Amino acid sequence: MPSYRHHDFGNLYIQFTVKFPEKNWTQDLSAFDALRKILPAPAVVNVPPAEAITDPAELEDVDGDSKGFGGDAMDEDDEPQGDRVQCASQ
Repeated sequence: MPSYRHHDFGNLYIQFTVKFPEKNWTQDLSAFDALRKILPAPAVVNVPPAEAITDPAELEDVDGDSKGFGGDAMDEDDEPQGDRVQCASQ
């Protein structure tokens, strides 16, 4: 969007409020066919085969101040511990 005061371009943000229909809003199958023709194709969902071995996992937020990933995790490795081995020239 042009900005007439600064002679520069800005961003236009639009917020939409979408109201989805209730579950089982119609029993008419032709309505679903009409919607499939109008709307884009659904995204392909990767579903593993039934015989695949899967392991469910839960994602957790990482606190940047902790000694885990990120934060000061590398600080404890920076300090020398014990005698260091030097490479000898040949």
